[in-house]
Amino acid sequence: MFDPDIAPSGTLLGLLQRGRGDGTLHALAAPRAEALAALHHCVLHDPRRDWQVENRSLYYARLCLDLDADLDEIEQHLFHPDDLVNTDEERTGLALAVLGHLAAYDRLDALRLLRRYAAAGSNWEWALDELALRDDDAGLRALAPAVLGRFPETPDGDAELAAAARGAFEPRPWRLWADDPAHGPRVRAVQEQGAFDRWQRQLRPSGPRPGWSVHDVLAWAQQEHDLRPGSRRPDAAARCLAAVAGPEDRPELLAAAASAPD
Repeated sequence: MFDPDIAPSGTLLGLLQRGRGDGTLHALAAPRAEALAALHHCVLHDPRRDWQVENRSLYYARLCLDLDADLDEIEQHLFHPDDLVNTDEERTGLALAVLGHLAAYDRLDALRLLRRYAAAGSNWEWALDELALRDDDAGLRALAPAVLGRFPETPDGDAELAAAARGAFEPRPWRLWADDPAHGPRVRAVQEQGAFDRWQRQLRPSGPRPGWSVHDVLAWAQQEHDLRPGSRRPDAAARCLAAVAGPEDRPELLAAAASAPD
């Protein structure tokens, strides 16, 4: 996670960054240009310290509607050259979530922008999940060539495609593509391989098992963090530690807490 730069709470920007209810009232009472500038700053520079536990997208989407905001600023942010080098979800996730809510409110420009980003953007998985909830079947089917084309038809490419399909929050696009005459054979093949790989992992689990010590759990959590920094493995590790830790483990736990990044 990161520490965002938060404006003083008495300012319009500070109110919107904190998601305060009276922030909307102040924004509607302020000059429109000032309100739009503060809103765009929040959407394009995520003010949340932990975006995985704070929901702010609907708040900003409704304010976009109230201010009749266009999407030029969001479009420039999504397709900025930084998108090619900075693929962190924190850079684009909030903007994509706001677009998803706007699409649900029948903003066709938001829907079209999500489609474009899903086809060409680095955080395409998030955009595709938003579209899975809001787009029609024809719109999702039209994205198949662009999305599947990201993965070369090689063993490594198919493995990455299987991981992407398995990790999707919303399976609807993948189900549509699996039934498509042109793309269905490949999608079904990687889905079957993904199911087989999952079965193999269940036969040989790598997670905590009875008999693990505090040291074993900490080592497992560190290994998972190194492999998947964005995962929520620390939560699982904390539950495991609660089950196996005793008074004699206090020095090791304190040392681990002191050296942890967050």
